This record gives sequence, C-alpha cells and structure tokens, in this order.
Amino acid sequence: MSVASRLSEAGHYASQQIKQISSQLDQEWKSFAAALDERSTILAMSAVFHQKAEQFLSGVDAWCKMCSEGGLPSEMQDLELAIHHHQTLYEQVTQAYTEVSQDGKALLDVLQRPLSPGNSESLTATANYSKAVHQVLDVVHEVLHHQRRLESIWQHRKVRLHQRLQLCVFQQDVQQVLDWIENHGEAFLSKHTGVGKSLHRARALQKRHDDFEEVAQNTYTNADKLLEAAEQLAQTGECDPEEIYKAARH
Repeated sequence: MSVASRLSEAGHYASQQIKQISSQLDQEWKSFAAALDERSTILAMSAVFHQKAEQFLSGVDAWCKMCSEGGLPSEMQDLELAIHHHQTLYEQVTQAYTEVSQDGKALLDVLQRPLSPGNSESLTATANYSKAVHQVLDVVHEVLHHQRRLESIWQHRKVRLHQRLQLCVFQQDVQQVLDWIENHGEAFLSKHTGVGKSLHRARALQKRHDDFEEVAQNTYTNADKLLEAAEQLAQTGECDPEEIYKAARH
C-alpha cells in the first residue's frame, strides 16, 4: 500500500488507476482479516466447549459411583457430614454441566447467527456450518442425558440419607422420652409421697405436682407425635419397620 501511495504522490500517469487498485486491495485485505478473526473466534469457542464437555463426560462414572456407593451411616454426626458432602457433589456437577451448556449455547448462537446486511459480502457469508451445528448438538444432548441420569441417582441417595437421618432423630427423641420417664417421672412419684402437714405445705406440694403434671403432659404429647412419625418412617421403605416399631413400643 505504501508503494501505491508513493506512486500517486509522484504524479504517476496511472495514479487514478493505482488508487482504485489500492482501495480494492485494502478492502479485500480487511475482509480477509475479518474472516480470519471470525474463524479464530469460532475455533477458540469450540475448543473451550469440547474441553469442558470431555471433562464432564470423563467424570460421569466417578460421580455416579460417589452418588450411589456404600451403605448409609448410622450415627447422626456421620449422616450430617454425608449429607453435606452429597450436596457439595451436586453443586460441583451442576456447575460443570452449566458451563458446558452455556458454552454450547454460545457456540451454537455464533454458528447459527444470521448475517446482517453489511456482512452479506464477507468471505464467511457462504460458510455452511450445518454439520458443525449437528455435531455440537450431539455433544450437548449427550451431556444432558448423563446430567439427568446423575441427578436421578443423586436424588435417590439424598432421599435415603435424609430418611436415615430422620430415623436417627426419631430414635434419639424416643430415648429422651424414655429417659425422662425412668429418671424423672417415676423418680418424682416415688420420692414425693407426702401430703403436707399444713395448708401452706399442702398447697406447695400441689403446685409442684401441677408443674410436674404439665411437664408430663408435654412429654406424653411428644411421645404421641413420635408414634405418628414412626408410622410415616415405616412407610418410606428405607427404614426397617421392625426397628422403628420396636423403639416406638417402648
């Protein structure tokens, strides 16, 4: 281009023609450079998409195993920790899937983007990306299929973990009721046998008895609620009904 400028400035007899050729060359070069940039952008987006998709797909088997392996903890603290880890795993899988999905959509948007009037003459205007679109869609659908399968497996174990935690809470609550009856209820009745030597003492004993009776009634109400919870737990299918009813019958 600098040669054309020097020729025109030197008063070359074909300066007008030189300017036209120079302008045409400049336009074609800009068009070519734009096409190169567009191609580079598409390839970069494709590389990122396929990298994340392959990372997701390569992790599916391990995630499935983590979602379903092993028995359920029996201690409440271990169960709470297992539930926390299970939720963390879900968030990791969801984040990985979201990134693949978003990158796939962005790539498809570029490949399927309609040409604006100003770009109808560009070098990439006639590019046919239909095959590339189908390839990207195939990967997106494969990732989606595995994500749904993972979510189903994850959800099943989540329910089992929470039901087992409910069983632990139930057993703990039952034990608290039994402990109160054995250590406080029966002991109170055995210890307090007097009827009072005076009106003041009799009323004091009556007040203490009324307070105790209120606590006993609350304990009975809690026990009644535990029996309802036992019935619900037994119907979940995850907890052993005999184990539940055995605890409830105490």
